[in-house]
Amino acid sequence: MSGVLTESLEDYLLDIFLIGMKKKVVRLKDIAQSRKVSLPSVTNAIRVLSSKGLVNHEEYGHVELTDAGIEEAKRVYERHKTIYKFLHNILGIDEELAESEAHKMEHDLHEKTLMLLQKFTEFVEKSPVKENPLWLEHFRYFVETGEFPECKHTEGGKPRMKLSEMKVGENAKVISIQAKGTLKRRLLDMGIIPGTTVKVEKKAPLGDPIDIVVKHYHLSLRKDEASSITVEGI
Repeated sequence: MSGVLTESLEDYLLDIFLIGMKKKVVRLKDIAQSRKVSLPSVTNAIRVLSSKGLVNHEEYGHVELTDAGIEEAKRVYERHKTIYKFLHNILGIDEELAESEAHKMEHDLHEKTLMLLQKFTEFVEKSPVKENPLWLEHFRYFVETGEFPECKHTEGGKPRMKLSEMKVGENAKVISIQAKGTLKRRLLDMGIIPGTTVKVEKKAPLGDPIDIVVKHYHLSLRKDEASSITVEGI
């Protein structure tokens, strides 16, 4: 490969790679639709990538990555995925925003910074703790409330479980919400935030739905929604 790729050309390579994972044949119009640009813009970019030995393309034919192009595209893809996982899985940013932010950041971060983000994400994901590590739950609680969770509740070795596992009549405190995106926002809007006390009022046959009381309000949750909420018995 000759010369350093611009951010735009790296983005073109990544798009070709991702489209190729979904379709057997990658055409210029597919790339134009993905990047929301005109066909002449795509043609110019493909011409440059071809001159660098990264793609093969015949006029009116499909676009194909060379071995060098595949290697470079995989490098860009792994870099993007590392940032996305950190933003979404660790910081809890919703999928759409995490994808957009990763796209902005992926070109500017130093390789050492990317490596540390990857290692940190792996460290959390491979934690022997079944749920999120306690310190990460505390961080997310702080993000949601601006307060330290120790000020709201103590651990004391009390059992933790999914809200869906609680029995009728039991009380518990919300520890964390594993739901993402729209569902997480809806649960938070309903008042189900870390540190809040919830009580199971009743369960339908087979445990779905579940009626709970939060701050004197009666709410009905589906079992899968309740399963995304970790609580601690009180």
